[in-house]
Amino acid sequence: MADRGQPITLGDWLQLGVLVALLSGCASEPGEVLSSDVAIPDFAGHWEVDYARSDSVQTQLNASFREVQRELRRRREAAERGANYQGASLGNVDTLIALAKMAELVTESELLEIFQDKHLVRIERENSFALSCSLEGVQSVPSQLGAEQCWWDGRQLSFSVLLPDGLAIKHRFARSNDGLSLAQRTALSAPGVSRDVEVVRIFSRFDPTARGFRCTQTLSRGRVCTTESGES
Repeated sequence: MADRGQPITLGDWLQLGVLVALLSGCASEPGEVLSSDVAIPDFAGHWEVDYARSDSVQTQLNASFREVQRELRRRREAAERGANYQGASLGNVDTLIALAKMAELVTESELLEIFQDKHLVRIERENSFALSCSLEGVQSVPSQLGAEQCWWDGRQLSFSVLLPDGLAIKHRFARSNDGLSLAQRTALSAPGVSRDVEVVRIFSRFDPTARGFRCTQTLSRGRVCTTESGES
């Protein structure tokens, strides 16, 4: 990994992404839980991503590139006038790109299966590690990757993980009033970048038995769901 105080390279972040995928199955046990007086919504069930209502990481990355280009142009114009650039800096470009790549990795799951009872919420994510949150008061569980917390903020469920070198990943889940949609808002931040990379994914509730989905548990990829053929 990069030395502290130095910009983190794309390779560093992608290497960390592999560590997240390999180790967070152990690190995603319940962290700190903050209680709430608001009635907790039921997230339990099967959910599939609705691409029409979800963010595209590539679109956000393109927008960030355009902002960087505008900043560089304004800096060049200020230098040509002999003036100091007064605008807010976006920070290290390589780190910004790496954050976008990491955002793509941690939000790529197309299917969610959520188990919930009065004690626990567990979010099983396709091709990724599960997110678990105890509902039974404040806990502290050691993590192999960094400091972790989960809590209810009103009717929204939040997860926060602080990884080495200051990378922070925050997930916030909120269910629609009719119970048919689930919003996942993921924000990544890192030292040297002045703005978060945020991705919003909207999931729709579905019945896997009615839709012809078949889910199996594998050693290499965890829980995998596929569509079944209409032939018997």
